[in-house]
Amino acid sequence: MDLSPDLAAACLVPRRVSTPEEAREVVDADGAAIVSGITDETAAIAFGTAMLGADLRRIGRQIEATTKRAVEEGAKVDAQPVDARGRKRRLSTDVSLPMPPHNDGFAFGDYAPDRLFLFSARPAAVGGESFLVDGLAVLDILAKDPANAEMVEFCRTVDIDHSEPNFPQDGVSPILRTTPAGRPQVRHHPYLAPVVSGDEAQQWKFVELWKAAVTYARDAGARFRLEAGDMACVDNYRVFHGRHGYTDPARKLYSIWGWSSAAVAVPVGELDIVNPQKPAQLAG
Repeated sequence: MDLSPDLAAACLVPRRVSTPEEAREVVDADGAAIVSGITDETAAIAFGTAMLGADLRRIGRQIEATTKRAVEEGAKVDAQPVDARGRKRRLSTDVSLPMPPHNDGFAFGDYAPDRLFLFSARPAAVGGESFLVDGLAVLDILAKDPANAEMVEFCRTVDIDHSEPNFPQDGVSPILRTTPAGRPQVRHHPYLAPVVSGDEAQQWKFVELWKAAVTYARDAGARFRLEAGDMACVDNYRVFHGRHGYTDPARKLYSIWGWSSAAVAVPVGELDIVNPQKPAQLAG
């Protein structure tokens, strides 16, 4: 596969918006937008609620991203065993390293939120810049080179396992799928794996190529800084996110998860990322 410098173009620097209505329009078109002047977590949730409008099914804080929390929850995850395939869960506890590009809630399969709000309460003094990788753009760029045809076809057509080690979710699907509501959903995280089968060894190659392409886009592409009061509004079905390394222990960011009427499944309550069991589904 050709890891072309063109993959850098898959990284988004979101347009700035001022109203929930404008945010919704830009997120639908581009995959992400940034709003400024958010005073606190309550205001962040209120903005997300207004952006989703009549389509809102559930919204709320899921993660308070701090160094202290990363260390505490990372220790709990480190105590969990490897799975039958030798895979081990890890959280991004070393904040000096860049995060793997990911869709939030990937551990919960169909229950992952379709809208994501990343509210910067206190940025790192140095470092910690954000990145957003448009998964659809990565595939489109790869598809331009005929040498990547087999890998791109795999991403579009072959079912794989999207669950985390020791926490299986129902169902398998390709890396890029069309949801029941007709939306494209493309996924990336460190634990993607082929379905256990006779073709597993051959399919690992394509899974690893996909991970390499998305990571290359992260490293080669643009990054941006979320200042205090900034919030990135993100299409979590289309765009992978994360941050580059930092050392400032005072950094604080809230990850707020939203589910619209177009989400595949909506959970009843807050999800436990340390022990991501299959959630109960919200009726209707």
